[in-house]
Amino acid sequence: MARLASEIDVNDVLGEDGIIKQYIAGFQPRQSQLAMAQLIEQAIAEKQSKVIEASTGIGKSFAYLVPAFLSSGKILISTGTKNLQDQLYKKDIPLINKTIVSGKQMALLKGRSNYACPHRIKKHRLQRRFQTPQLNRVFEALQDWCETTSSGDIAEFSDIPENDSLWFYATSNADNCLGSECPDFRDCFVIKARKKAQDADVIVINHHLFFSDQALKDEGFGELLPDIDVLIFDEAHQLPEVASNFFGRSLTMRQYELLMRDIIDAQRAEARDSKQIQDVCHQNEKRIADLRLTLGKFNPRGEWRHIQNAPEIQQAVGELESSMDELLEQLEAMKTRGKELAACHARLDTVRQLLSDFMQPDSNDVTWYEWNERSFRLMISPVEVAEQFRQQIDRSLYKSIIFTSATLSANGSFDYFTRRLGIQDIDPATFISPFNYQQQAMLYLPDDMPEPNSDAFARVFAEQCCELINATAGNCFILFTSYRMLTLTADVLRRRLKNKLFIQGQQQRSELLNDYLKTPNPVLLGTSSFWEGVDVKGDKLKLVIIDKLPFKSPGDPLYKRRLQRVTEQGGNAFMDVQIPEATINLRQGVGRLIRDIHDQGLVMIADNRLTTKPYGKDILQSLPDMQRCRELSEALQYARGLQSKG
Repeated sequence: MARLASEIDVNDVLGEDGIIKQYIAGFQPRQSQLAMAQLIEQAIAEKQSKVIEASTGIGKSFAYLVPAFLSSGKILISTGTKNLQDQLYKKDIPLINKTIVSGKQMALLKGRSNYACPHRIKKHRLQRRFQTPQLNRVFEALQDWCETTSSGDIAEFSDIPENDSLWFYATSNADNCLGSECPDFRDCFVIKARKKAQDADVIVINHHLFFSDQALKDEGFGELLPDIDVLIFDEAHQLPEVASNFFGRSLTMRQYELLMRDIIDAQRAEARDSKQIQDVCHQNEKRIADLRLTLGKFNPRGEWRHIQNAPEIQQAVGELESSMDELLEQLEAMKTRGKELAACHARLDTVRQLLSDFMQPDSNDVTWYEWNERSFRLMISPVEVAEQFRQQIDRSLYKSIIFTSATLSANGSFDYFTRRLGIQDIDPATFISPFNYQQQAMLYLPDDMPEPNSDAFARVFAEQCCELINATAGNCFILFTSYRMLTLTADVLRRRLKNKLFIQGQQQRSELLNDYLKTPNPVLLGTSSFWEGVDVKGDKLKLVIIDKLPFKSPGDPLYKRRLQRVTEQGGNAFMDVQIPEATINLRQGVGRLIRDIHDQGLVMIADNRLTTKPYGKDILQSLPDMQRCRELSEALQYARGLQSKG
């Protein structure tokens, strides 16, 4: 029988005789899980913050959920992925709430683009934008669904795939939302979801939405979320990158083209007698396209300062700025004629200011561009986010903040993670995995691999993949550091293996994983998005192969400037940044293999720098303590043993 939260502590729930056993068949108490829960319980009681590395197998979700539900405060849980967000809200939190009678109200809050927009759906149907009968039927069904759904979460409407461009017309974003001026404001699903979150005691969001809320506060537009007592960041290792992306600003060619389209739509709806504005919009479309053609004459990616003084760049940017200013002047005179025109004027004014800032960036920012044959984007990115992140969490006056992940340290040090977020003063703690890696796994480091940058590497790597996959009969993840290596290896595997191959990019990630789990002896090939957040237990994953150490490309403009900044400040960019970052990412990849106390498997890392370079020893020490081998024959023998056990 469930007991009231006020009558129990974490030991009563997760300890040897814990009541959670009544709700989870076969639940085994884990000392590391209990110790982590006790630390968080103490931190909440004493209004402290903690950085906690909880190795795979601890059960960190329960370790922070139990003390959170036992506390009297309001709880905000921020995750790195929608998958974990849904798992917490639909599975873990209901179970804990059932175990502990806390009386807390729960809410799941997603970003604006995850909710249907009744106003835009009606607007685009009336404009008859969709000329084919099939698209019209889909939009009619979508409007019918909007009238019956309680949440408006587009994941519930399966007639349109998750990433289909059609959702652009059925959802809103920060640029085109009319806010309280919207005629369908009372029916807005985003507002309803936010209202539910404001009234809740436990709210589950993601990192992107956390920063959105903070940005709204800074701009004086209120907030999405209520005052929070305890903030828990799960998958906290993702925070520095998410923060960097969020604190940055961008202008894309597609964004600008969509704005021109919206201005024309607004003119047709609210100022039909002012058709001349369409000509100015078309002129702006030509100017943005001209800039794309001009950028195509240079490297497809780089810092803006390297090309900004080229005469053709100055001409293309100058002509775009002039066209923007002309359009702004016309919209200024028309913005009182309707809400859509006023909103478009404000959006164009923001874009014009962004372009001005791009041309004259602050000292902490790097301006860079990215080009392809169909589009481009201009980015303003902060070199470091520590000061901005620290200011945000300090201003919010949280009583306790918990940062947790399976991978926050490199070679036993948390310095890299805490420095990037400006939280060096927060005490770290590590809780080791209950898995017996010596008995459950082997790490194979080939002693005869070519150098990673050698022309022969791809061929030898693919050959070893084939042999190991045959030995385990499949059930394998191959994790790559580049699409080029993935493509080369996939070509070889198609010719030499009978196993069904699942290749990143051919399906949505969730569909790819679901089909993988349903297929006998599958092999999955993926890049960065499959290195983490993927949980495959049992015999469906016996072999994880990693091609190279996951060093980030030093050619990335923002990353390059970060490395330069460390060097300028007297540090060692390779040892202070590149090695810790690669170590944390590698730990994530290796961590895909053993997800349960009964799992067994083999990991191959084909990069010989682990054994030939001085830094390799430090990276290896950060990995789980598995058996190790250097000979292919020994690895194959171990792999065949896994097949027989399966």
